[in-house]
Amino acid sequence: MYQEFYKLNAYPFRLSPDPSFVCMTEQHREALSGLIYSVCTRPGLSVLIGEAGTGKTTMLYTLVGLLERRQYLTAMCTNPTLSRDEFYEFLLVKFGINCASPSKTRQLIALEDGLKRQRAQGRLAVLIMDEGQRLPADLLEEVRLLLNVETPQEKLLEIVLAGQPELGDTLRRPEMRQLKQRVGCVCTLRPLNPEEIGEYINHRLKHAGRSEASMFSEDSIEMVYAYSRGIPRLINTLADTALRTGFALRSPSITPFIVTEAAHELELTRLTPPDQMPAQNEVVASLDAKLRESALAESPVGSNPLEGAVPLESYASRQQSLGFFSQWIGRWK
Repeated sequence: MYQEFYKLNAYPFRLSPDPSFVCMTEQHREALSGLIYSVCTRPGLSVLIGEAGTGKTTMLYTLVGLLERRQYLTAMCTNPTLSRDEFYEFLLVKFGINCASPSKTRQLIALEDGLKRQRAQGRLAVLIMDEGQRLPADLLEEVRLLLNVETPQEKLLEIVLAGQPELGDTLRRPEMRQLKQRVGCVCTLRPLNPEEIGEYINHRLKHAGRSEASMFSEDSIEMVYAYSRGIPRLINTLADTALRTGFALRSPSITPFIVTEAAHELELTRLTPPDQMPAQNEVVASLDAKLRESALAESPVGSNPLEGAVPLESYASRQQSLGFFSQWIGRWK
């Protein structure tokens, strides 16, 4: 297809969550550093929140790759529809623990004993659960109970829960207050701004073998932003379609016209003309406000103090406290 024409050795905008293609913008470095920090300090439960298509799954696979290279035990669950029995079977298989009994009690004992043995050998266990907004209440309760698997000094199982902003709505429910109280870290992924989109597109093209200057002009990147709203999944789909369209037209560069044609093929609607786009800080502020309202806000406090929700730590505050830690990511690669 267009690979040879554009001098590429791979398709740069595939939708698979390939960690080798991850573009570490500032916000991605902050989110990843927050997750690594949590794994190291082991508060028990960490949360990663982002709109659909913002790259949560890719971020999780990147984290798994970093942890496995440092001999961590990892189990990544991408199926939120498991039953309780299937969930415990999944945990035992992923952590390499044998238990022939179908009894939940015996499975829990086997799991705890197995994690203790692994910890004695210097191996820490991490459970990563994607699509958290779709987890049923009974499975979230099992997650909460797993946080009780611990020694007097530390948690034996660190859990990372990732999902869309609806996950925050779930955690704000009064019946979920015990789970919410155990959240030690919240990281957020937001849509990319035009500058980040340019960095993102160029990074993926370079990783796919493009040694020359990017064929996407600044005007084309602004058009990608207008149609994708900065959502990486849509950026990938739109950029891939634009490359196919450019190849069909034998165009050496991707022009705004080509991006528009690709967007029409995908039936994407334009956010607003580039010259009428709001200032980027306004876009970010608007999104942050939405995330805080839908995912990170406090639940109303009732007459019983225990019914008051424990507020989740905001991404903005974590940026300041974790800025230093993002410099350590290179040591994990």
